[in-house]
Amino acid sequence: MEPRLLTEQEAADYLRLPAATLRKLSFGHVRLGARRRYDRKALDAHLDRLAGLDSSGEPKVNEADAELDRFIADHPDVAGRA
Repeated sequence: MEPRLLTEQEAADYLRLPAATLRKLSFGHVRLGARRRYDRKALDAHLDRLAGLDSSGEPKVNEADAELDRFIADHPDVAGRA
């Protein structure tokens, strides 16, 4: 089971960002006493919205289909749609 709350370094690794960049983000973190933890679901939801995958009110987007769609959009020559 993967933990939902991540340390700063775990969240940075998860997002593949430097920890210093992660600290500047205004989303995805919660305070537990003096500690800051990053909520994996909040990070994913925010990234989904940025990528146009906000599925609130719509059926859930199949993650594999969404990744394939992004790949095809980013690599039309490889996907045979040049």
